[in-house]
Amino acid sequence: MLLFIGLLVLLATALVQAQDEPADAVQASGDVAVADEAAEPNANPDDKAAVPADARSQRASVVTGQGTMALLQQWPQSAVWLEVDGADGTPNSVLSLVFTPLKNAATTGVVVLADEGHNAGEGFVTALAGGLADRGLTALTLGLRAPTGGLKQVMERELPLPEASPAVPAAEEGQVPQPVGAQAAGASSNANSSANPDPLLIDVVAGTELSEAELQYRQEVAAQLRAAVGYLKREGYQQVVLVGVGRGANFATALPELAESAGLVWLLPRFYPRDLKELAERFTETPRLRVLDVQAVRGNRAQSAMQRTTVMNQVEVAHYQRQRVAVQEPVQARQGDALASRLEAWIKADSKPAMD
Repeated sequence: MLLFIGLLVLLATALVQAQDEPADAVQASGDVAVADEAAEPNANPDDKAAVPADARSQRASVVTGQGTMALLQQWPQSAVWLEVDGADGTPNSVLSLVFTPLKNAATTGVVVLADEGHNAGEGFVTALAGGLADRGLTALTLGLRAPTGGLKQVMERELPLPEASPAVPAAEEGQVPQPVGAQAAGASSNANSSANPDPLLIDVVAGTELSEAELQYRQEVAAQLRAAVGYLKREGYQQVVLVGVGRGANFATALPELAESAGLVWLLPRFYPRDLKELAERFTETPRLRVLDVQAVRGNRAQSAMQRTTVMNQVEVAHYQRQRVAVQEPVQARQGDALASRLEAWIKADSKPAMD
């Protein structure tokens, strides 16, 4: 009897083990699958990371700026690639957005250069461009890549005053006087080129001469502006107006082809010390250029605005107009349409604008 009971127990134990084995096998198989998935997270052929870099088609000469792919998805009908030449002569492509009137064909194009660090689809920039298009003007927006931290500090640095010395010859007309420190640095550069330069001399030279990094940055922005103007002219627009928002006013003003434009707009501008100092010389060359200076009523840049107005009056720019507006800074997208109305009225005005 006891033997019979023992046999039953052994048979029951074997049966239970046979039933548990498939479940264990399934669990083990699932664990392996999870492990494989963790080891190869990009097994999906549609995932770009799973495709070798050599096999992916890339646009190697594209200046993407900020959020280029997002702009293409958000503004597929407005996106236009501009072909520009890089600092080393290689062709690059820059994304811009073009807003055209829905009804009548426009004869005037407006290039809107965004503020520093903003792309072509920034909220205020697109609101301004859309407002211009609603009023019969075609607007092309450009982003403005922010300079690197070190370059930004150099560009924002106040220019040093030249030191008076009988040993320093007077500067010729149209030239920036060279401080004593800068001349000393130039005289000693060949004799001691391998030594570390004095930081004080670096500060002095940075205030009078463009560094290679700043020169390349300015040339990059100028090339993009030039490409934007060229695109509008090829599209048949007879007049092109340049608009610089914030820091963008520096580069719109410095464009060599500025005299050929139909007008220049400074929209809540923030000038670098060097650019503010060179305003008088810049507009001596183009005294007939129409300039609209849109300033905020409130803010911490009232002194800079008065300096600009003083310079423009001294140079006697024939068509300089100052308008003060009650806007927040940084300017918000909801204010784009109201400012577009101001710009449209100024662009289409036939009479000489009056000073306020």
